[in-house]
Amino acid sequence: MNLLNPLRSTLKLNNTDNGVKLFSFKIPENKAGELNVCVKRDPEGYGYKYYTELRNRFDKLLGYEHFSYFKDSDNMSGLFIKVEPEYRQKHYYFGEILRLASIIEMLENNVKNFIITSKETAVYFHSKYKFRPSITSFETRDRVLDNIAADKSIDFQDLSMKAQDIITQKANPKTTNTTLRELCKDTSTLLYKYLQRATAKKQQNNHQLKWPVEMTLTADDIKADKDFFNNLFKKHGIDYQI
Repeated sequence: MNLLNPLRSTLKLNNTDNGVKLFSFKIPENKAGELNVCVKRDPEGYGYKYYTELRNRFDKLLGYEHFSYFKDSDNMSGLFIKVEPEYRQKHYYFGEILRLASIIEMLENNVKNFIITSKETAVYFHSKYKFRPSITSFETRDRVLDNIAADKSIDFQDLSMKAQDIITQKANPKTTNTTLRELCKDTSTLLYKYLQRATAKKQQNNHQLKWPVEMTLTADDIKADKDFFNNLFKKHGIDYQI
């Protein structure tokens, strides 16, 4: 990872007293004008909660993300991300900017995994930025399987049948607890294929989920798709490269 010369926007490093690296930077040009992004420590967060704010030049709050992180941990946990309703689906890309801020936080603090529980309405958004399903809850597994099994679209028949196969397997009284946990991984893989196919066919609206899903973005996946992310940094004038 490299912090580049400040030719577009300057990334300012703000070390905390516990050694966690926090960053602030400007988006020099956006449909909403110049924007300011700042990652801060939550004063009421017991030393491990932080938040990212996105504000315009008039200091109006446009969006934010809350996350938790313990110094030197392999994991960051996303708690909540929100863009103010008036700016959603209008090509301001505020959610994208917040996601890029979290990626900088990840990489510069040597975090391996950014873990979230995505709202069902936001799963495709997070999938776009390389988050993958990482289901651990049996309840989530079962609801996702029911969701996919019920999808009778012609182009998704094979995935629907696979979901039904997993449902049958988990219902077998001879299935061990170890296998039941493995079926969470199988369901995560199945859901990943489901999301990828719906996205490739531009049919996301026809294949929505009905339950929140655990998802993870890994540093390895970020590095594997570095060109994708570097193009987004460039798009927004963020002086950062992976």
